[in-house]
Amino acid sequence: MYNMKKQTEKLMKTIIFKMLLVLIALLGLFLLFYALGDFNRLEETKQNDQPEERPRNAALTEGPGTYIGESIDSWTAVHGYPDRIYQADNKYQHYIYHDKNAFYDVRVRENQIGMIYATGPEADIEPFTVNQQASDIFRGTSIDTEPSVMSEDGDYHFELTEVDLKTQLLIQYDDVYTQVYIDRETGKVMAARFMSAPLLVQMLPYTAHLNGQPIERTMRIEQSILQEQNAQQTLIEIINMMRANYEIHPLRKIENDESMCQQENSTTAYDSAEAVNQWLNGHERGMMLNNHYDSIVASVSDCYGVRYIKN
Repeated sequence: MYNMKKQTEKLMKTIIFKMLLVLIALLGLFLLFYALGDFNRLEETKQNDQPEERPRNAALTEGPGTYIGESIDSWTAVHGYPDRIYQADNKYQHYIYHDKNAFYDVRVRENQIGMIYATGPEADIEPFTVNQQASDIFRGTSIDTEPSVMSEDGDYHFELTEVDLKTQLLIQYDDVYTQVYIDRETGKVMAARFMSAPLLVQMLPYTAHLNGQPIERTMRIEQSILQEQNAQQTLIEIINMMRANYEIHPLRKIENDESMCQQENSTTAYDSAEAVNQWLNGHERGMMLNNHYDSIVASVSDCYGVRYIKN
């Protein structure tokens, strides 16, 4: 009887011991699977935290953008000699092409094209067209509202505001940056500017940071008399081309030497093209596109300013 009791106790201890081992094994497996689950969730979180790879737009194959970085000779071989050439204050030359329905400002330095601005009813701004609805661009085009550009100075980070998206959209095609100028009131494309990364950095058309620090562009309008006369002519030609986009007659230039920086419709823009786009999307639009005006007085000394005159 005593031996049987002993055997029973021993058997019970063995059973309990085995049950404990099973419980420990089950607990270990549970903890292992729990840990693996946490690890997988952590990995998923890390993957979700990674910035989404934005699709890149293919390089342009047609239009002015294909000439960026190329020799000016490749452009003149197709488009001929310009109507005017004048020096800018940033070591670039302006090659101006102007006819009734198209205007081109080609910026050249050391024989290389760095920027092309184009506008007019028949201007080639491929892959866009003047007067097309800007909303069409957002379909099938990758648009980065916070683009970054590496330069010798460091990392430039730009931020496009909601207003920028409606008036001066920026699109990157491989290594060419394209500004699309839009009439916010009609939603139509009015012009385009194709440029290299160094010119975008020089222009600073958007809110910008350099190596994480906010920067502001400084305007320099120091021009010789000849430069000023040419820049004045360019300003008037672009305004008239905007009027042509809306089938409004051109304005006649009236010579004037006075500064207009104190006038309401004056601005400190990077160049004539930017000034005109600002006016087009401001309260000056009504005067710029008014068919009752016949003449214009323009100033590019210290600022960009215009006065419209009825004859």
